[in-house]
Amino acid sequence: MVAFTPNLQDVTLLSDAIKYITDELTNAFKCNQLESVLKKYHYPATEKTAEPYFDASLPNGKILVLGSSSCSERHLEATFKALGLADRLEYCLDYSKLKRYEFERLRNNHHYRLIIVGPMPHSTHGTDDYSSVITRMESSDEFPKVVRAMNNGELKITKSNVKAILTKEKSSGFIAA
Repeated sequence: MVAFTPNLQDVTLLSDAIKYITDELTNAFKCNQLESVLKKYHYPATEKTAEPYFDASLPNGKILVLGSSSCSERHLEATFKALGLADRLEYCLDYSKLKRYEFERLRNNHHYRLIIVGPMPHSTHGTDDYSSVITRMESSDEFPKVVRAMNNGELKITKSNVKAILTKEKSSGFIAA
């Protein structure tokens, strides 16, 4: 075996590289991009080892729409029907009912495949230490997939953005028709 004796230039290069990569990882972590930087370096821990809880839920599970809506219940039902999803729709669009909605019943519940969210009160049950119940559900693998219904950068449930969300989720295979 040949002994390795690093020279000062190699030691300096190694030290600079460690600092550079550490800074890159720290910045990626702060920007919620850590996984992509780790993949760049082929770090093995980024490989998917287990299915998240709701990846295993049925693609034909219920689709829940939660939040104050600018479209009527009738329009929402028609949108789901046009996409072949009429029997999968559940909703709670009443702002005052959302204050008392039991979000905890959605945890670890395989009956639901997708939750489309719009504007809702910040003072709802089930926020725990999160700023909103939406953030709590998005941050946990114990809840079904959450998609924010956005319009011009704001939470807003409209017929067109619900249709776009459903079309995207159908075409990706996440929900079945």
